[in-house]
Amino acid sequence: MWFNSFSDQKEDKGKSLTANGMAEDFKGKGYVFNPELEAAVDVAIGLGRPLLVSGEPGGGKTELGFAIARRLGISRLYFFSTRSVSEARDLFYTYDAVRRFRDANFREAADKKRSAADYIEYQALGAAILDAQPYANVSHMLDGARAYLHPEDERSKLPKAARHPQRTMVVIDEIDKASRDFPNDVLSEIETLQFAVPELGSTNADAESKRPQTPSFPADALLRPIIVITSNEERQLPDAFLRRCVFHQIQFPDDQQLHTIIKNNLERRLLKTGLDLVLDDDDRIGLLALVGKLRNQPVDKKAGVSEIVDAAFLLASPKDAAPAALGVRLEAAMVALAKLKNDRDILRGLLPPKAG
Repeated sequence: MWFNSFSDQKEDKGKSLTANGMAEDFKGKGYVFNPELEAAVDVAIGLGRPLLVSGEPGGGKTELGFAIARRLGISRLYFFSTRSVSEARDLFYTYDAVRRFRDANFREAADKKRSAADYIEYQALGAAILDAQPYANVSHMLDGARAYLHPEDERSKLPKAARHPQRTMVVIDEIDKASRDFPNDVLSEIETLQFAVPELGSTNADAESKRPQTPSFPADALLRPIIVITSNEERQLPDAFLRRCVFHQIQFPDDQQLHTIIKNNLERRLLKTGLDLVLDDDDRIGLLALVGKLRNQPVDKKAGVSEIVDAAFLLASPKDAAPAALGVRLEAAMVALAKLKNDRDILRGLLPPKAG
C-alpha cells in the first residue's frame, strides 16, 4: 500500500534523538510493535492526522512517539505534558506578560526598546511547525530577543537563513487531563498546522490580518510533523476532535510479546545503570505466570507492562552469583507488581514457594 511508509522501516539504533532539546538515549529503543499498531501508525502518517492512542496505564503509550521517531530516523521530538490548567495556546507558545510588565517598569530608559516578540517562547507543536518551514517563511515570528532557536541549531553555528526545514515528532501526553475546551480549542490548528500569535501585533506581519501567523503548510508531506496524542480515557473527548484523529487502543501484550518487551527493556536498563545483571528464561516464564494469575483476580489495579518490566529488573541477579529461589525474589518484587494493599494481599497468596 502507498501509505505503509512506517511498517516498511526498521529502527535505526544508532540514530540520535533529542526531546525538548535534551539528548534522549533510551526512550523508545527496542519498542515492540504488533501489526495492528504498525497499521495505525501507517494510516495516521498517510492521512496526515494525529494518532490518538489509549490503553492501560504503563502500557507504552507515552514511549510510542519516541519509538516512531527512532524508527523513521527523526532526530527531534517535542513533548507536551498536559495539565489540568493547560490552555490551547500553551501547545504552541507562551507569552510572559508579567516579565514584560516588570521589565517595562524597572529597566533603564535606554533598555526599554523591547517588543512583545522578546517575551514569546514557542512550545511543542508550535516549534514543530516552525521547524518544518523555511526560515524566510517564518522570520516575521522569530525576531525577538528570545526567538525560537533549537539547541541543535545553536550548536551548528549556521546562520538562520541557511537552516533547512525538517520533520519532527510531537507527543501530546494525557490530553484527557485538560479541560474539555482544550481539544476543542486546537481543532483548526492541528488540522491546518497553522497558528497565530496575536501578541506580536501588526508590526511583524501583513497589516490587514493584524494576527501574525505561520504560512500555509508546505505541500511536501514528508515535512508534516507526526503527532501522537495519548489518553487514559478518564473522560470522553469531543466528537469533533475524535473525527480529526486516527484512533488506536493499545492492547495488553501476549506472553510472546511480553518476553520480548522484558528482554529489550532489561537490556536498556542495564545499559543505563551499568549493572551486570541477568534474568534467565525460566525466571521470565515464572514472572509472567504469576502476572497472568494476578490479572485474573479481582484486583483494584492490574499490573501493566511498566510494572512487569520493573519486577523483571528486580528479579535479575548478578551474572556470576547464584540467584536466590524465584519465590524469594518474587516476594521482594511485589512492591513493583501490586501498588495497593488489597492487590498486595491477593498477590501474596499467589506467590510460589520460597524454597527450591
